[in-house]
Amino acid sequence: MSKLSNKAVVTISISLVIIGLLIFSSDYLKSKKEKAYEKVRISLQTEKEDNTPKIVEEEPKIEEPVEVLPNGYLGILTIEKINLQQGFYDRDNPENNVDRNITFLDPTNYPDEKNGNVFLVAHSGSSSIAYFKNLYQLEIGDIASIRYKGKTYTYKIADIYTDIKDGTVTIYRDKNRSTLTMVTCTKDDETRQTIYIAYLESVN
Repeated sequence: MSKLSNKAVVTISISLVIIGLLIFSSDYLKSKKEKAYEKVRISLQTEKEDNTPKIVEEEPKIEEPVEVLPNGYLGILTIEKINLQQGFYDRDNPENNVDRNITFLDPTNYPDEKNGNVFLVAHSGSSSIAYFKNLYQLEIGDIASIRYKGKTYTYKIADIYTDIKDGTVTIYRDKNRSTLTMVTCTKDDETRQTIYIAYLESVN
């Protein structure tokens, strides 16, 4: 019985040692595990901080001033061949009147509208308001330009034809191209009007 008791004591002692080692190991591993996770968290946090975008201050952009045309003109029509350089007003401006200036006629588009039609009308003849008196000298291939909002829109005349002067005008143009249309009375013919169709060549 004494021997059995000694074996039992030894067995129990060994078991307690093993259990103690397991508990110690468990706590140690748990501690290491916690530290490992902590390192990961710190590593991720550090990585996140390192990748935070830095704010770079840029100098404010200086916007170029919008070109102001003289006399409040919307645009200026220039045709060098006939020494014409004359401004015209916007549609709603009281000065947009054929008896005073080149007229920006409805229906019309602004030069920067894609595939639009800038429609200008003026008198011919010998009076001071006959701004289109020399249009009859133009031929297909001649150049006209419009200065508008700081840019120069250059057009080349592609067609010239006449129509009956009855208060209306028929426009024949390629609607897939930006167009300048100029209309005035036909030289030496009070019953007809001449239409000049020009297409946009460049914008500078």
